[in-house]
Amino acid sequence: MNSKDPKPEISRLEELALSVRAGEIKLPKFQRPFVWQRADMLKLLDSIYRGYPIGSLLIWHSSQRLTSERNIAGLEVGADKPGSFPTLYLLDGQQRLTTLCGALFWDGSTPGSIWDIHFDLENEQFVYPKDPNQIGLFPLNRLIGTSDFIRQCMKFEHHQSRVKYVATSEKLLRAIKDYKVAVVKIGDMTVEEVAPIFERINSTGRKLTMVDLMMAATWSNGFDLTSEIESIRQACKAEGFSDIGDSIILRSISAAANLGINKADIQGLRAKSADVLKQATSETLQAFPAALGFLKEFLLIKDVSYMAYGLQLTYLAEIFRLCTPTIAQRNHLAKWFWFTSITKYFSGANTGQNSEDIITARAFARGERAEMFESQGIDITALLFDRFNLRNATSTTFSALLNYQDPLETLDGKPLDGAHLRVKSNKFFAAFSPPSLQHLNISRVVYPYTGEIQEIALVNLDRQILTSACVDAVSGNDALAYTQCRATLIKELVGVLTGCPIHFSVPPQFETDGDLAEDIADE
Repeated sequence: MNSKDPKPEISRLEELALSVRAGEIKLPKFQRPFVWQRADMLKLLDSIYRGYPIGSLLIWHSSQRLTSERNIAGLEVGADKPGSFPTLYLLDGQQRLTTLCGALFWDGSTPGSIWDIHFDLENEQFVYPKDPNQIGLFPLNRLIGTSDFIRQCMKFEHHQSRVKYVATSEKLLRAIKDYKVAVVKIGDMTVEEVAPIFERINSTGRKLTMVDLMMAATWSNGFDLTSEIESIRQACKAEGFSDIGDSIILRSISAAANLGINKADIQGLRAKSADVLKQATSETLQAFPAALGFLKEFLLIKDVSYMAYGLQLTYLAEIFRLCTPTIAQRNHLAKWFWFTSITKYFSGANTGQNSEDIITARAFARGERAEMFESQGIDITALLFDRFNLRNATSTTFSALLNYQDPLETLDGKPLDGAHLRVKSNKFFAAFSPPSLQHLNISRVVYPYTGEIQEIALVNLDRQILTSACVDAVSGNDALAYTQCRATLIKELVGVLTGCPIHFSVPPQFETDGDLAEDIADE
């Protein structure tokens, strides 16, 4: 057998956890962070207790010194030891081994920790305790150590269920100590040789992403992509944006390294030197806050989830990396944002379009072209009449349009605190329309409305893209009048925001008066 060939073996899960704790098995920093929720952790422990299979682990025997984790969600793991290379890196199974390691070896220092897991001896269930001092709960971090185990069992000495509790505790101990798992070890390959194997791993139902692979493949000479992405994320957080995805950041780093933003282009980062990568991430670190500042100032977007497409931020970051846009350029970028959002320009984006668009963005930033898009007629039928659902692009855009009007109060005069700008949620958008339209984008206003029609404050209707005629149509349950009135208002607004001629078609079921609720329900 070739020394690099996979070698399957069976190991005790407890011994593997101890090896992680001691630093003999390292958790490479290019791995995805610990992402399991509490329910996932309890489910894993329950599977171990019941003897259910939990899948195999993949370990890489390597002489390469890769940056590894020292602290995972407050759990300290072993540091490097002198002469500890070659070493073992855990490639697949991090969430599972970390869960076991954390539950068994947590030091108990932080109340409410995700590692504070107990076993309910009465019901034989793993739980997060409301009262950790409850006599029938066995803390997992008191299970493995012999003296800890004995002291814990002594607490049951005078309890009426003493025999049952001790027996169940011993059963739990045997289940953890005797559980065996298949481990596949691969030999001393380079990162480039491991990458194809790494790419095919499927952990917890999803493949490792391009970001995961780049974190592995670009590690060299002290360059740590994980830390660089985290620095950029923190800079975004300082601007009030805490939800910038790693893939968006990675695309911008690729662009800053004078590559494209497609997957094949991003692969080119593997061949870049540490100096080039550091320069690219440094420029990206400067570009993102500037681009996010533009979103806040010119578009009143304070949460990137209100952007219909992540690619919009990619192009904005590249432009702000290359220049400080003039007022005229910023005004045009605002029009470009609304144009691409409303036309769903990026919904069918392909590699060819992405390559052309990044060229266009760079030319615009360098003053080589005055516009990012050509003015053309826009059909806003979908924007108006799609069902309201913030998981789709049209409803996201419609909510962004409402936010952009910056309403200062609800329709019945209650002041708004701006929460609708900072968090994207259906709860911030209420239907105000005849009943037959209330499932549609065109019905939505900012913040739940619970008052009576006569209580509506008419002063700020325009900030909700309404007029008194819309209110009258709601009062009279006139769906056709409401549709014609509000659709015209939105048409005029979109025309101003994009600088384009706007048109729409009223779907056939809305062309007649009357209650359309039955038609909506039948769709």
